Amino acid sequence: MSDFVRYISGVQHGFTKTEKNGVVFFTIPSFCKSGLVKCGFSSRIGGVSAGEFSTLNFSLKREGDPEHFRENIRRFARALDVDYSKIAIVNYAHADGVYALKPADAGAGLTRENTLPKADALIVDRPGIAGMTMHADCVPVFILDQRRGIASIAHSGWRGVVKRLPQKIIEYFIREYGSHPQDLLAAIGPHMGVCCFEVGKDVGDLFEKEFGRESVVRSNEKLFADMQYGILKQFFEMRIPAQQVTVSDLCTYCREDLFYSHRRDHGKTGAMACLLEKI
Repeated sequence: MSDFVRYISGVQHGFTKTEKNGVVFFTIPSFCKSGLVKCGFSSRIGGVSAGEFSTLNFSLKREGDPEHFRENIRRFARALDVDYSKIAIVNYAHADGVYALKPADAGAGLTRENTLPKADALIVDRPGIAGMTMHADCVPVFILDQRRGIASIAHSGWRGVVKRLPQKIIEYFIREYGSHPQDLLAAIGPHMGVCCFEVGKDVGDLFEKEFGRESVVRSNEKLFADMQYGILKQFFEMRIPAQQVTVSDLCTYCREDLFYSHRRDHGKTGAMACLLEKI
């Protein structure tokens, strides 16, 4: 058995499903136990949107109703006891940018134009600001330095995985805050799993080149890329202890009852969100 196979066998499994005031969301047990952050990943349940966006939709671009968008965020924020006025929304680019939020960023993409730099990872290193990322099959990645109280949420699609966005977040923590990998908690939230993420040879080749042949599953002459495998490989290489890593074991494509899925619903769907605030 290789060191990495042993590493995978040592990670923790399962987010905690919670309901508050009709809003269903998921939390990370180790993050909650730390007492350092308020953090959660939404489901599609508990909002005001209708039809294909029913009900807790966070995709303003697709639904086009700013009042539904803001009310859904208000409901999710209340469920997590996060101040709505402190939220800044990621200005993502399906890439590998990392940005540390400042209190002056509050309201970006929510109550005013999103002027944040293009970045798929948001770092929260102080009270007074909360970060939000949007997802509809792409991987939510959570990292928390439990010694320094610094945390990050990220939107990592397959491009972000291949560009090693999770690794770059950890490197940012080490470079800017003096973090040590043994102090980090990490988690991988609901996303389109390897069971459903069929890819072409071009994407399959990128995963194999970056993470090895085991990162692509072959079935009935089809290729399926394992984004979780690629992210765990980065955690392993950056030396985050396996027992400090949690995976949700939830596939957005499979669980239509809980999640939107851009691929399953052919783009006619909403989005979930991650929300994070430092206590």
